[in-house]
Amino acid sequence: AGGGGTPEVLATVDTSAQASTTNGALVFNDVPLVSGTAITHQAGTTDILITQPGIYQAAFQGAVSVSAGTAIPATIRVRLTENGANVPGASAIHTFTSSSELATLPFTAPFQVTTVPTTIQVVASLDGFNFDEIALTIVRLGDATATVTAAL
Repeated sequence: AGGGGTPEVLATVDTSAQASTTNGALVFNDVPLVSGTAITHQAGTTDILITQPGIYQAAFQGAVSVSAGTAIPATIRVRLTENGANVPGASAIHTFTSSSELATLPFTAPFQVTTVPTTIQVVASLDGFNFDEIALTIVRLGDATATVTAAL
């Protein structure tokens, strides 16, 4: 697809605090922006659905704090998954050294969708943490093209 046309963009957020669960997907309660039809999300759920193959870009950020009773030091990772598999480069990690610490965990990464429908989730590695002010934006960059390697 060339320039112009309707951009395929989805922005989903959750401004309320939510407790993490081990290998549990984060819930996004609001969809302040959706353009096009390739990327959809039902507010209040964990799944973002992609229905058109192509190259996409995901950008996530969220504030993370330690829940009461969590032993310190503690390390949490947040990652993007595509149909349950980790998306390479789409993760952030932080080691908390104080129970009163607050960290922002951001990541941005491109990924390719070849099979549709594809389910995208943001997954936390451990329980014992609170996520707040989370946001995920997914943009379709365009069609994937085959890579041709010239023979020597």
